[in-house]
Amino acid sequence: MYSLLIPTPIGPLYAKAGAQGLLSVELLVLGEGFPERPNALLNDLARRVEAYFTGKGETFLEVPLDYGGLEARRIALYEEVRRIPLGQTRSYAQMGRLCGLTPRAAGAGMRACPFFLVVPAQRVIHADGRLGGFAGREGVKEWLLRWEGALLSP
Repeated sequence: MYSLLIPTPIGPLYAKAGAQGLLSVELLVLGEGFPERPNALLNDLARRVEAYFTGKGETFLEVPLDYGGLEARRIALYEEVRRIPLGQTRSYAQMGRLCGLTPRAAGAGMRACPFFLVVPAQRVIHADGRLGGFAGREGVKEWLLRWEGALLSP
């Protein structure tokens, strides 16, 4: 397994990859020490993360993800969320309808998503415009959406 710590304005990301693709990306709470063993995929991810945070756009859709062990509906949900354009949002209900899930199941799937930023969970909000949860980091969700230029309700 390969791993890399990627600095960002919102805190460090810790990414892991295997032979089949990206295994996980998580936003660290503190600058905890994690072993690093980068590979070409993780170095490419670091370049893409830097481009995202310097306003050069987002190109995470091309990053291969290793969905090993995940059920088909969750994979479908993550792939649909990956297609939400930068600066736009969709509701949990919309995502659920696209994937044959209830809005609650779509929310649970997004809460369990192991691919922070690469699967842009921040772009999935409540139908009434409320941001909804973000694994206890609602401020990060709002920050990311504002960074992307999304129109948010006051």
